[in-house]
Amino acid sequence: MDDVRSVPRAESIPAGLWAIALLALSPFPVAALLYCFGPADLMRAALTGLLGWSAVVLAFLGGVRWGLETREPSPRLTRQAFSAMCAVAAWVVLLAHNRAPDTWILGGFIAAFLIQWLFDHQTPDTPSRYPMLSTTLTAGACVSLALALEKAMSS
Repeated sequence: MDDVRSVPRAESIPAGLWAIALLALSPFPVAALLYCFGPADLMRAALTGLLGWSAVVLAFLGGVRWGLETREPSPRLTRQAFSAMCAVAAWVVLLAHNRAPDTWILGGFIAAFLIQWLFDHQTPDTPSRYPMLSTTLTAGACVSLALALEKAMSS
């Protein structure tokens, strides 16, 4: 019975964690708005920044999942492999920049964030505050990427 965990109670999210989440989220809308509505000479740099930050945050979310798995007495290999795939997917999509159409890259990041989010909410034994923080980051990233995708499709 030592390996059975008690049902976690709902934890409030400390202000410090919200501050970190909002700081991690802020480059998404800034870069997307610059790409969509900023001066023409900043558009390319803003898109590159948006894609780079997407790769960083997606890899971070995969790392968080990996960390959650490694605390288990017998980590589940399939969940660890998925965590590694998130980081690999982030790099593959990022390295496609200037090799594939921007619309595909933006769409690829949206898909990767949504798949990561789905797996985050299927992971057992996570802290009760993790799904809310994951949802906040995913929503901010996907809305910003979708705004940039719409601009790329209309250009």
